[in-house]
Amino acid sequence: MLDQIKVDQFETLVGTSLRLSGNGPEYADLELVQARTLANPSPRAEAPFLLTLRENGASRVIPQGIFRLQHPTLGDLDLFIVPIGPDGKGMCYEITFN
Repeated sequence: MLDQIKVDQFETLVGTSLRLSGNGPEYADLELVQARTLANPSPRAEAPFLLTLRENGASRVIPQGIFRLQHPTLGDLDLFIVPIGPDGKGMCYEITFN
């Protein structure tokens, strides 16, 4: 299913909140800051793309790993998330689809 996800499914959600959860009861609401196509080659039928998310006001760092992202139309997606550091508004993370 992940190979059928397209960047345009996320572009309309930029500025909205998505829920990220792990194995326990803890969760974080992350704002989708950016959804952009990448220029590098990929075996995907669709162009690879990158999502940038931010936990507004947060100073904590969610560790790199696989987390469940709850998407309003795609449902629950288990994705690999990587912290990329703060941007002045909160802690930022990336998810790459390649």
